[in-house]
Amino acid sequence: MSIQFHSEIFSNENIVLKVNFTGIKDAVVTTDNLAMSLYAYDKRTASPVFSATLNFDQIKILYEHLNQISIIKDPHKLTTGKFIEATDSLHKVIGEVTINAESLRTILRLLSTDFNANDRIAILLESLDDLDLENLPAAHKHKTYKTEIDNLAQLLSFEEQGDIVRIVAETPHLINYVARQPEAIFQKWITRNLLWIFGVEYIGHKKDGRKISIFSEADLVMESMDGFIDLIELKRPEHAIFNFDNSHNCYYPSVELAKALGQCGHYLKELDLYKSQYQIEHKVKVLRPRIKIIIGRTDKFNDEQFEALRMLNCNLSHAEIVSYDYLLSCGNHILSNYKLE
Repeated sequence: MSIQFHSEIFSNENIVLKVNFTGIKDAVVTTDNLAMSLYAYDKRTASPVFSATLNFDQIKILYEHLNQISIIKDPHKLTTGKFIEATDSLHKVIGEVTINAESLRTILRLLSTDFNANDRIAILLESLDDLDLENLPAAHKHKTYKTEIDNLAQLLSFEEQGDIVRIVAETPHLINYVARQPEAIFQKWITRNLLWIFGVEYIGHKKDGRKISIFSEADLVMESMDGFIDLIELKRPEHAIFNFDNSHNCYYPSVELAKALGQCGHYLKELDLYKSQYQIEHKVKVLRPRIKIIIGRTDKFNDEQFEALRMLNCNLSHAEIVSYDYLLSCGNHILSNYKLE
């Protein structure tokens, strides 16, 4: 679509009003350069009457304001609805309520009548009763959490396909997880969701507390409900959790899991050595932290493998092995608590 850079908006026997766009070079413009000048002059003397220049942001404000008027937005309309004054709270309600839009329109028509402020509030609350406003926060959380769980499922699918770094970078709705390394992609997902995906287990994320000692850095340091710190160590979903010992007919930790367990043991040792310094520097309590190791998949586990994982976790004093499928299960269970009947 092309536009006139210079155009007359209004004219009568005394005044001429014009608009002029500047900052356009070779039919190309940037947000830094675009400006719109409005000016009026006396038709008889050519002397200026009024002038103003708007930058890009101001032009957008004007455009968005005009676009709210229905007969400007839709040229086929010949009249608008009634204009009413809406508070910020009402705007928030309108933005959140996506169910039963016809009921909401009826409410707004009621509010446009000549009721006083208290009557309007009473009408709003009474009329919106059927929409169950108390469920709006739950509905919002359900939508947000559902999106995140769907994203995790898709990331796990991409991990199975291989070249997850490239695929995620080329998937627009996964932009929040773009990273140079596969493990970092899942770390970003965990970081965005760790305050709900584990229920009420953690109350905070100590972003500046990852460095345990000079040569040791944990993936995530969490503050638990009792005020002590716990650690989360992340490994890739593609890593196996168990190998099978044919000679003894039993499962044992894979190489990657064994390395992770050794790594966590080292973290506990370092925290013991530097406990006092760490507590002072980060203003937290350190006492035998628990460590979650998130690794591998269990979607194809048989009963014996689940039993082996249960036994392993029971025998680990300060560590717990958690699979990415376990996170999906936790997320879906939490979603069920926010589901509206």
